[in-house]
Amino acid sequence: MQLKGVTFRHKVSSPEPFRPWKKRLGPGVFEVSLSLHKGEILGLVGPNGAGKTTLLRTISGILPIQSGQFIQGDVEQSQPLASTDLRGLVGHMPEQVRWQGQQTVHDALMELAEMRGATEKRVNNLLKLVGLSERHDTSLSGLSQGMRQRLTLAASLLGSPKYLMLDEPLNGLDPVAATAFVNLLHQLKEKGVSIVISSHQVEGLQAITDRIALMHRGQMLACGSIESIAKSLDLQTKINVSGEGPAPDLSWCETIDSKVEVDASTWSVQLLDDGTTTMEMFLEKGIGIKAWTPQHPGIVEMLCAATGMNIEEVGLDIASPSLLPHRRVGGEEE
Repeated sequence: MQLKGVTFRHKVSSPEPFRPWKKRLGPGVFEVSLSLHKGEILGLVGPNGAGKTTLLRTISGILPIQSGQFIQGDVEQSQPLASTDLRGLVGHMPEQVRWQGQQTVHDALMELAEMRGATEKRVNNLLKLVGLSERHDTSLSGLSQGMRQRLTLAASLLGSPKYLMLDEPLNGLDPVAATAFVNLLHQLKEKGVSIVISSHQVEGLQAITDRIALMHRGQMLACGSIESIAKSLDLQTKINVSGEGPAPDLSWCETIDSKVEVDASTWSVQLLDDGTTTMEMFLEKGIGIKAWTPQHPGIVEMLCAATGMNIEEVGLDIASPSLLPHRRVGGEEE
């Protein structure tokens, strides 16, 4: 699926003396272009208020776009998709669903299945897929947070979607439950489902996504592999080096990026990897090495580089109604 210049902005109250009901366009997403590939997990990254949830809802057909279009398949031969078309292709998992009451897991999913035209066999297969087949008679109020997340995922899969939108799916899960959930997503990926995961817990996405998309103030700043985005932003890989004993003389090394730190009987330093600094150079100087660990640029660092803000500003910034544009990777400051 291709997103071409998709825009949706929420209307917010802007009363005037003689027009108390007046509204104006507020935050949302602005001219977002994106490609969703079959059998791929895309990480949608940005601070709170970046527009991630709004974008997922527009892709799911919940919010009607104000401009732009969705295109399925070959751009030259396919027709734009309407919101009703999207609802048949896309499964949406909200950030939080309050499953409560004495109704059983099976009955709750069957009610939704009737609205989607799914059979009881489909419901039973989904419960097995998400690991809830042994809990089909459990009341909704008796489910743990991890089980509720699994049930929400099962509900989003009722229509056999080709695309799956997950809004903060790992929120509230303990490490064991999160690992099981990620394994389940990889099973869906192997079946050819295109998955988009929205999260502000950016570091946890690096190990499970094929590509990442950086969002800020309703705009798409960059999309691609971590390596390609880092290269576009001129971010270098760093090397963490440590050894035992007193701090060595590193005055000869031209790629030092931090002071040599000494802790008890060990020392450590961070170097810039410019392609010339190698372990052999240290060994030739007689410097013993305990660890030599490359550290690739993180998603947080990329987001800071793309927006021109520091970590505190990016983390606390809330999208402005004016949707002030930031620099796009490969473009100019706007």
